[in-house]
Amino acid sequence: MGDEAQRLQDPGFRRLLARRSRWRWTLSGLLIGAYLLYAVAGIYYADAYAAPFLGSAVPWGMAIGYLIIALTIALSLVYVRVVNRIESSEREDERP
Repeated sequence: MGDEAQRLQDPGFRRLLARRSRWRWTLSGLLIGAYLLYAVAGIYYADAYAAPFLGSAVPWGMAIGYLIIALTIALSLVYVRVVNRIESSEREDERP
């Protein structure tokens, strides 16, 4: 237990947590904003959301919904890559 408390007080570990937290909140804010924009646009532009997407049977609203799902996956991949890079750079800084 003392080892965990000591790790929490380490400035390098706290810096790592702060950097990860900034990335997490930034990407979460982007995603929440995209979902809110999608929902509000769906309220105000319901007819446009129901229109066919490029002449297909799929409506614009569904196509945009798929894009938001793709954005979710892309932002998850960005977060994982960035956090892995941050953690590996922190490990390199710890080496003597």
